[in-house]
Amino acid sequence: MPEMTIIVDEREGALAIEDDSRLSAAALLILGEQFGEAREIGCAKPLEIITTEPASAEELETAVCVRVDGFYHNSLTEGPGRRSSVLFQSCPLKCKGCWVTHLHSEDAGELVPVTRLAAELLDPKYERDGVSILGGEPFAQPEGLRALIRELRARGCQHIVCYSGYTLETLNEKAARQPSIGAILDEIEVLIDGAFVESLASCAGLWTGSGNQRVIDLRATRRGNRVILYSH
Repeated sequence: MPEMTIIVDEREGALAIEDDSRLSAAALLILGEQFGEAREIGCAKPLEIITTEPASAEELETAVCVRVDGFYHNSLTEGPGRRSSVLFQSCPLKCKGCWVTHLHSEDAGELVPVTRLAAELLDPKYERDGVSILGGEPFAQPEGLRALIRELRARGCQHIVCYSGYTLETLNEKAARQPSIGAILDEIEVLIDGAFVESLASCAGLWTGSGNQRVIDLRATRRGNRVILYSH
């Protein structure tokens, strides 16, 4: 029997429905009357993105910076619970059918200091169960990614999810040449890995874009020395 994921956001009074093309016109009409006009959202594609002030000339000289498109709060589709999420700019993979192609360019977005970005992601005005880091391709900026993760930890963030178009196996191979990648994999809780495959988009999971992508429990994987998927 076909299944559909429906998320009720009790705090915001909103309803998130996975792939509403499966619903009848009558069902969509009823939902619209109850919850208002539908708007498309998804991983790395929220309704609203907050931009942050770019790094000053002094910060560019003295601080570790990352290039990002922006960030947002109250995500329910990018990891367990309620998340604050950031979109890293630049992606060398450029998957066919990607719906956030504006994140591919290395020159778009803004360079921002990781100290300021971490503070904004952990803004106490918003509730969260952790931070999710998306792109683009976060591992295309490994030094900045590692610095951001360490800054989030220093400020008390207990749970970090990171997305990558590379598989865990490929990232481990890259870690042999770029030790910062290995350090990142040792420090985060969950990795959502794998390139977006357009033909598998219809069998995506709650937090993934296509059916080939895995939600890996890195803490359990490190303990067991084998890939262990995250159990919802």
